[in-house]
Amino acid sequence: MHSTKIKEGDDREEMELNQIWRGCRKIQGAIFRYNFDICADLKQHDPCCSGFVSEPIFTAVLGKYRKVAGMSESELRDVTDYFQIRDGRVAYRQFCKVVCSETLHKTAKSDLATGLEWNDPWHVNVVPQPEDRRRLCLILLKIAQLCNIPLMPYFQDYELIAQNVGVVTVAHFSRVLHFMKIPLSESDFLLLLRRYMKDGYLVNYVAFLKHIDNIIAYLGEHHLLDNSHDIIKDFPGRLVDLELSQLPAIDGCKAVHPIFPDACSTPKKNRNQCDILFCIQNYIYKNQVRTSEFLESYDSLNVGSITKNQFERGLSNMGVGKYLTQREMSILLERYTDPVDTNRVRWRNFADEIDTVFTIKNLEKMPQCVVESPLRHIQELPRPGAVPWETVPTNIRDLCEDAMGKIRIRIRNRRLYLHPFFRSYDKLNSGHVRCNITKQIFRTNGILLSDPEQDSVLSRYGNELGFCYTKFLDDVDPAEYAMPAMVTKQELVECPPFARDNLEPEDISEEVIVRILTNAKRQAVVKSVAVMEFMKDYDRHREGEILESDFKRALDNSSVIITEEEANILCNIFRSPNRVSCVRYRDFCKALDEIFIQLDTNLGDQIVTAVPLLHLPNLDCVDCFLSFDERTICSQALMKLARKPDEISNLSQVFKDFDREQCGSITQNQFLRGITVRDMHVMLSSREFQAICKCFGVKKGMCMEFNYREFLKILDVLFSTGQMKRNY
Repeated sequence: MHSTKIKEGDDREEMELNQIWRGCRKIQGAIFRYNFDICADLKQHDPCCSGFVSEPIFTAVLGKYRKVAGMSESELRDVTDYFQIRDGRVAYRQFCKVVCSETLHKTAKSDLATGLEWNDPWHVNVVPQPEDRRRLCLILLKIAQLCNIPLMPYFQDYELIAQNVGVVTVAHFSRVLHFMKIPLSESDFLLLLRRYMKDGYLVNYVAFLKHIDNIIAYLGEHHLLDNSHDIIKDFPGRLVDLELSQLPAIDGCKAVHPIFPDACSTPKKNRNQCDILFCIQNYIYKNQVRTSEFLESYDSLNVGSITKNQFERGLSNMGVGKYLTQREMSILLERYTDPVDTNRVRWRNFADEIDTVFTIKNLEKMPQCVVESPLRHIQELPRPGAVPWETVPTNIRDLCEDAMGKIRIRIRNRRLYLHPFFRSYDKLNSGHVRCNITKQIFRTNGILLSDPEQDSVLSRYGNELGFCYTKFLDDVDPAEYAMPAMVTKQELVECPPFARDNLEPEDISEEVIVRILTNAKRQAVVKSVAVMEFMKDYDRHREGEILESDFKRALDNSSVIITEEEANILCNIFRSPNRVSCVRYRDFCKALDEIFIQLDTNLGDQIVTAVPLLHLPNLDCVDCFLSFDERTICSQALMKLARKPDEISNLSQVFKDFDREQCGSITQNQFLRGITVRDMHVMLSSREFQAICKCFGVKKGMCMEFNYREFLKILDVLFSTGQMKRNY
C-alpha cells in the first residue's frame, strides 16, 4: 500500500496496517460492485486541486458509502486517521490512488464470477494470545472428531435464501452447530467468532470448514484416529484432549451461591413484625396451608384464644416454627396477646390476618370489594436463590443496565419478539427457563453480550428455578404490540334515574290521583289480578281496614308496581277516619273493580245491578299486524285447515308435547313439525304459512312464538259453523 511517510513519534505508529488495509479492501469491493466514483465526490470539495480536504468532508463522503461497503465506524475512523496530516486535513489524493488505482485498469470485457473478487474468501481474524490459539486448535480438533457428516450442505442451504457468498449470520452458524449435536460452551463459541467473524456481523464458514477438512485430512493421512474416531492411545506425542461440556461451565444462575437460601430459612437479621408476617404468608400461600385447622383443635371451648405453648406447637405443626427464632416468636406472641388474659394468644386474629393472602373475611358483605390473591407484597418477595439487588455492588448494577440497554436497542431495531422462544422451553409454564437456554436464545436472536454482562443479567433475574424470563421481558420488551391490552375493571356506577321517575314531591291534585288509579287499573287488567284476595288476608277481624305497611306490602305481592310516593298518596286518600295508621282497602278495591263491573242504579236506590264489563287486553305487537291482503290469505288458509279440526286430527296432543311449560305457545318450527305429523302441511303454501304464524304470533322476550290454543279454537269454530273450504 502506498502511504505517506510517518514521522517519528506519530500516533499512527500504533495503528494496525491490517485493519486499515481491510477497510480499504471493503471500499474497493463496493466500488467494483456498484461502480460509483468516490474520487469524483472528493474532488468536488477541492476546487484548488491541492489534494487535501478537511476531515469532516472526508468523513461525510465515506460515511455515505459506509453501509454499502459494510464498514464499521471504527474502520472508517482508522482509515481517516491514517491519511490525515499534521494540520488536520486528509490527503484524499493518496487515498484515491490506493482505492481506485486498481479499478482504473479493469475493463468491461473481463469475466465476472460473483462480483466479490475484492473480498478475501479465506478471511480470518488474528488471535494474538498463545493460550487462546492453543485452545482454538483443541476446539477445532474436537469438532473434527465429532463431524461424521459434511457440514457444507447445511450452510449452502442458507446461501440459497440469503444470497450470501461464503458467509452466514451468527444465529445461523450457532443453529447449525446445535443441530449437528456439536456442544460448545459459551467461551468456546465466542472464541470461534473471534477467529472467523467477518464485517462485524457475519461468520466466514468457508474458512471454518476448510480448517476442519484440513484437520480431518491430516489425522487420516497420519493414521492418528482409531475406528471410534478417537486419538490412538499408543501415539507417543498424543495431543492434549479437550472435553467439551454438554452444559455451560456454570450449572445454574448463581455460581457464587451454590446453595440457594430460602427467604425464611436464612432470614435477614433483626426482622420486624411485617417481615415475619410476610414470611409466614409466603409459606402459607406456597404450600396452600389452612391455618385454622392447626390451631382450632387446641381451642376446645371455642373462645378464640389458646396458650402460648399451644400456639408455638401449632406453628411447628404447620412447618413455620423452624423458620422463626426465639426472638421473632416472642414478637409474634406479643402482637397477638389476649388483653384479658396475657398468658393466652388470640389465634383467630392471627389466622384471619394470615389468611388475607387468599381472601378477605366476610367478603359476602362487601360485593364491591376487589380481592387480590396473592397480595402485592407477597408477589414481589424475592424467590429463593435470588440475590437482593440492592446489596449488589454498583459496578455490577451499572453493567447490567448497560446490557439491558443493548438488548432493548437490539429488540427495537430488529423487531424481535422473544416471548415464543422462552415459552417453547417452559413446558410447565413456571415462568423460568435454564440459564444455558437463555444464553442460547440470546445467540439465536443475535444478542451478543460479553461474559460479565451476561452474568450480571443472570444474577439479576436468576433464582433456584432458573432464569425468570417473565420479569426480564416485562423490563426489556413488554411487547404491547403483540399482546392484547387488558381492559381495566370499571368502577361501579349507580344507575341514573329514569326520566319517568319524578324525584320531586308531586302536588296531590285530582289529575295526579286519576293517573295513579289508572296505572293501578291497567296493571290489574293486563295481569288479571284480584287485589282483594291479597289484602283481605291482613284483615283478620274483617273490619275493612288494614295497616298502611300491610297495604303497601299487599300491592307489591299482587304485582301492582307503583312508586313509594304514589303509594303514600293512595294511603292518604283512603286513610281511615277512625285509625290514622290504617287504610280502607275495600274502598280502594271497589275503585279498582270498576274496570270489571259497572254499578247500575237507574232502577232505584234500593236496587243495584252489577253489569260485567269485558276487557280484552291487547297482547298483540307491532310485528303481528296484518294488512288487508295478509288477512285475506290467512282467512283462506284457515278455511283449508278447518277440514281437519282438533277432534279429527288431534293436533292438540302434538302441540302439548312441544309445550313442556304449558304456557300455550310454541315456536314456529314446532308448529310446522306438528302439522307435518298430521299431513296438513300440504294444504298450505309458504305465504299462507307465514300469514298464519304472523296472525297467531306472540312476542315473548326477543323471539316470536305461535299461540296454538287460539289457533285450535278458530279451527273448531270454523268447522262447527261450516266455514271451511271443501274444494281446493
